[in-house]
Amino acid sequence: MELFPFKANGLNIRIFQNLISSGNNKQIMDSILVVVAHPDDESLGAGGTIRKHGDLGIPVDVHCMTGTEIRNEEMKAACSILGVRNLYLSERDDFAVDMSLRNEVVGAILKTRPTIVITHFSGDYNVNHQQCAQIVFEAVEWASHTTIFDDAHRVKRIYNMEINTLISRPHVHVDITDTYKYGLGALKKHESQIKKADSFYEKLYDARTRLRGAQAKCKRAEAFTITLPEHAGPFYRENSVEKLI
Repeated sequence: MELFPFKANGLNIRIFQNLISSGNNKQIMDSILVVVAHPDDESLGAGGTIRKHGDLGIPVDVHCMTGTEIRNEEMKAACSILGVRNLYLSERDDFAVDMSLRNEVVGAILKTRPTIVITHFSGDYNVNHQQCAQIVFEAVEWASHTTIFDDAHRVKRIYNMEINTLISRPHVHVDITDTYKYGLGALKKHESQIKKADSFYEKLYDARTRLRGAQAKCKRAEAFTITLPEHAGPFYRENSVEKLI
């Protein structure tokens, strides 16, 4: 098993066709869970990646922390384009993201039992995105506690996506050349946000995926950092290995 699919200093970028297998070691994944702060984050940050994995037969579920009636309807339309299996919606203000939402994320993890979770990059300038990243990090650790949950579940990795702020040293690029059109189509379904921002997000998604594509030697790509979850205590046999290679 490959423990670290990237160099520790973040300079050696890996280009993945998907987030499940790399090199010769295929890691079977039951599903992916995407956790976002706001409707439209799923499309802007990982739209092409979500659709790509769905096309590969890998179920992708999405949990959103905030929303209104209008924005939730837009998100349903967007996630339909992305091929999302299950969509978990909320109704609360955009700025009502705090640690009290941790248990909701724990519940989503225990219900969907993903191998990886995709969420925000903690360095994003949007404070709600920062908070979401921290909530997910803690929820992943909490959901793995066998002493608390009879159905505890261990997530192997967290992939952090970029929204408004570019990641300076991505660990992974995912080639979305064939699924970019679905990501863009899903983003356009968030009409209330597109109009409010004078099409800024469409332009950002276009420019950013072309930039990442140039870096990854393909036409379009989405970039991520990888966070290894903290699984503390003596209850996690997976933390003990015979050798590192």
